[in-house]
Amino acid sequence: MSDRQTLARYATTMDVEPPLDQHPRVVEWLRIRAPLERQLQPLGEAAIAALALLPGERVLDLGCGIGGTPQAIAEAVGEDGYVLGMDVIQSAIDVARSCADNPPHLDFECGDVETYQFSLGSFDAVFSRFGTMFFSEPVAAFSNVRKAIRAGGRIAFVCWRDLAANELDHLPLRAVSHLLPPELIEETEAAAWFSLSDPCGIRATLTAAGFTNIRVQAHDVMVRAGDLQSTVDVCARVGALGSILRQHPHLRGIATPALMEALRERDGQRGPALCAAIWMVVASVP
Repeated sequence: MSDRQTLARYATTMDVEPPLDQHPRVVEWLRIRAPLERQLQPLGEAAIAALALLPGERVLDLGCGIGGTPQAIAEAVGEDGYVLGMDVIQSAIDVARSCADNPPHLDFECGDVETYQFSLGSFDAVFSRFGTMFFSEPVAAFSNVRKAIRAGGRIAFVCWRDLAANELDHLPLRAVSHLLPPELIEETEAAAWFSLSDPCGIRATLTAAGFTNIRVQAHDVMVRAGDLQSTVDVCARVGALGSILRQHPHLRGIATPALMEALRERDGQRGPALCAAIWMVVASVP
């Protein structure tokens, strides 16, 4: 089964109503699990393909959340390989561990990669789908990750380009901006998930962390979460707008109708399609 098929299979997982004592982001992820994975699936595929994974390799999935990428990577490396999915949120790891599709050579662990004590050279490759933007000390974090990769190993990850380039975030935010306090919009435009939006900054960070052969390529991908209602649900719970509404739930009632109208204009046979603008980054360890 291909990586795409494995991710697609995982994307059919039913959404669930999570316990409210979980981490707020995990609560929202679980409520929209299937449409969110459908939306994110094509954004990680290029990075998985760039790693050119071989049977028997050991791979770290950094910031795995509850997504389907660890399963796809485990499929690629086969039973003789090993995959460790790592996330800083314990409840995300608990959810990931509970997936019935997890093979024996896939493990999960809660940890902060900025400080985690990896065994030197313990992985052949590192992958991340939007798990690298939240480091408080990026050079230190990537240096720690680099130490975990064997000589000749590689890293591939995707991260967001800037808000203006990202219709996936910009359109929902623009649709409701007249209904929200201006300071919330300003805070979101400077949010951590755009911290790696500068390609020169990415190259400088990875160079300082000891990586070589660094490639940073722009990818524009049209993504869909599903039908109109599914897309509204995803945009209102994650991303730039979702972050605002998660922190200020009293605004959800006034924002959602405006979001619905904006997305209705983009609706089609397979639901609304929005452009996601990402950097696909590949580097190696000398």
